[in-house]
Amino acid sequence: MSNMDTVMGGNPAETERLGRAMAQAARSRSDFIGSALATWERANPGRAAITELRCDDNQLWRLAVTPRPAGAGMAQAAMELATSLGVNPLALVNMLRFAESAAAFATANDDGEMLMAALDADEGKEDID
Repeated sequence: MSNMDTVMGGNPAETERLGRAMAQAARSRSDFIGSALATWERANPGRAAITELRCDDNQLWRLAVTPRPAGAGMAQAAMELATSLGVNPLALVNMLRFAESAAAFATANDDGEMLMAALDADEGKEDID
């Protein structure tokens, strides 16, 4: 029995209902994995996180309400979490990295600096014909 089952008095149906409601709310809170899944799904129309993660609804909502790992240990923490929940570890790491990158671009104070950096990187490459 999980901690949540204990809190809910052992009512599995109520646990699942509340878990799914919390997972929906977690999609709009950047400190939960649910927001990373939502970001990934918006960028990949027609592809569902549940399919990529190779999991079921119960695994997905439990994953979504988990605090989002960050920093240097993010990949390792995500791999351990994925293993414990039985979801595809590489897919989870990729989704979390994508969401981190999307957030960094969204909050970048870009006065053309990113474009200039991209152009500078392209200048260093030789044209292959």
